[in-house]
Amino acid sequence: SEALKRNSVTASSYIFPTSVLLLWLVFSLACCQKNNESGLIRENLLSVVTAAEKKDMDGVLRILAEDYRDFENRDVKATTELLEFYFRHYYGIVIHLLEMETLINQDTAEVRAEVLFSSGPLETLRKNLGLVGSFFRFKFKMSKGVNGWKIKYAEWWEVEENSLLPGSKTILKKLFPDLF
Repeated sequence: SEALKRNSVTASSYIFPTSVLLLWLVFSLACCQKNNESGLIRENLLSVVTAAEKKDMDGVLRILAEDYRDFENRDVKATTELLEFYFRHYYGIVIHLLEMETLINQDTAEVRAEVLFSSGPLETLRKNLGLVGSFFRFKFKMSKGVNGWKIKYAEWWEVEENSLLPGSKTILKKLFPDLF
């Protein structure tokens, strides 16, 4: 009877820490998965930025879902025409992805990202006069399928420097230490 009591104490003393450890592992894996998905979304957006700077139409369009629409009801075809116009009329495109916030719910995500755009002559003026470009805030609704994260809906608008998210200001200070 005494040996049985010792064995049950020993067994229960292992069950509690083991249960806590298992719960911690499950929680950690769930958090890591969301962090990994957020990282994948950021990598996708960075690849689009690189493609846009190179005027690589396919690289930019790759992230759009087949049923994509923007806030002006443009589909993929109309967005292609918009990008063609932009690529024809602007040269030396430079885009900086600044702060990005992601809310993931299983296979859907809402993303808010701030971007700094500049091109050609503005890049020269930035260096000489301290002008940096135009700031835009984007909101994306994304879904994850067999081909990864795709943008289903997008809206964007220009924002003033003083309304940027704190993380964007931190990134700008690193990019342009003498201007911010």
